[in-house]
Amino acid sequence: MENQFERLNHHEVVYVQPDTFNNLKVAGTFKVHDLIAAIKEYLGATGTTEENLYEQGLNCEVLKFSSEGWTKGKVRLSLEFCPDEPEFPLEEIYLQLQQMEKQSDYSKERA
Repeated sequence: MENQFERLNHHEVVYVQPDTFNNLKVAGTFKVHDLIAAIKEYLGATGTTEENLYEQGLNCEVLKFSSEGWTKGKVRLSLEFCPDEPEFPLEEIYLQLQQMEKQSDYSKERA
């Protein structure tokens, strides 16, 4: 099964090993917005709100490999999570059954 990341809500709580963020002022257990605030402080982004970093985005320009030049837009920070194990033990079987059902429906439509 392919790992799928989901964006965490601003107020959800995360625990990481205490020595993970040596240079950030954040506890081992923190809300997502606390990590964004610590990153903001570490970067010295004093004129920027956490809302700009996490929700609205910051004005920027990006030079992508697939483009011919700089592209104006916005960039924002987010924290995503992907569980190591399925949420419930039979999730993988359930997903396989769904995929087989879709293939069966597609075959019936073509007949």
